[in-house]
Amino acid sequence: MRKIYLLSIITFLIFAFMAPLQAQRGFIKRKIKKDMKEKYAEPQKEKGREALEDITYENDSRYPIPENPVQATMVMETRNYKNNGKLKETMTVKLVFGETGECMIMNEGEKNETRMLFDYKGAATYMINTKQKTATKMPMINFQKMAERMARHNTDLDDDAGKWQRTDEKQEIHGHKCIKYIYTNDKEKTKMHAWVTQDISIDLSGNHLFGGQIRDFSNLSSEKSTKKIDENFPRGMMVRGIYFDKNGDTPSMQMDITTFKKSSDPIYFDLSDYKVSDILGQL
Repeated sequence: MRKIYLLSIITFLIFAFMAPLQAQRGFIKRKIKKDMKEKYAEPQKEKGREALEDITYENDSRYPIPENPVQATMVMETRNYKNNGKLKETMTVKLVFGETGECMIMNEGEKNETRMLFDYKGAATYMINTKQKTATKMPMINFQKMAERMARHNTDLDDDAGKWQRTDEKQEIHGHKCIKYIYTNDKEKTKMHAWVTQDISIDLSGNHLFGGQIRDFSNLSSEKSTKKIDENFPRGMMVRGIYFDKNGDTPSMQMDITTFKKSSDPIYFDLSDYKVSDILGQL
């Protein structure tokens, strides 16, 4: 029961960060400048920059235990559909949980590959360009705040208007024996088909994700809920989720977990061959 809920939060946060990384970098840079200007005023810009540095990187004390208890690799494939039901685009996301951080890779090996690395030991986030072998380093402050706000809004699966229904349909998906569940929310006019397996026994709740710990995002999402858990709530790991448009039976998106293993490749966290530029040095 807890696993599918945590996975829904992971999925939600991943797709919330799907915007072009260049745009995200610009947003963060503008946000830092705006905060610094409002708090310290222009005449004290240098002092403001120094004060900002005091709460970032080595002086950032928000991660007293930066280690992830579970090293894992998860690959998600998403298919977005047009209104007529035809396939619009396919995208893959690999999320690698290392010892002291995670790396998110979109469309690995393709022309539009992008990477984002979260380093909790260094309290830094990196936007990585694998082709040019460059990485932009920035504080992790804003990402945690953004992720927490997103998690608070991720209450759809815990809403009083939402209901789960366990079906008798079974199917083998990506080598896992799955049972189909149907989630409907009349208030939000949403529907999802979830194919759930009990073959996967891995708990990521103690790991970090986008500046915070996954279990903390779970608490944020459900802190206002007093609803008793539906007895039809899925038990296990969601391997496939099919989301439908409002007021219709046409799929709008399908998300598959194609890979889920309890190991990670340290190469995704190695920036020794990259030219790293610090965004703080550009302010």
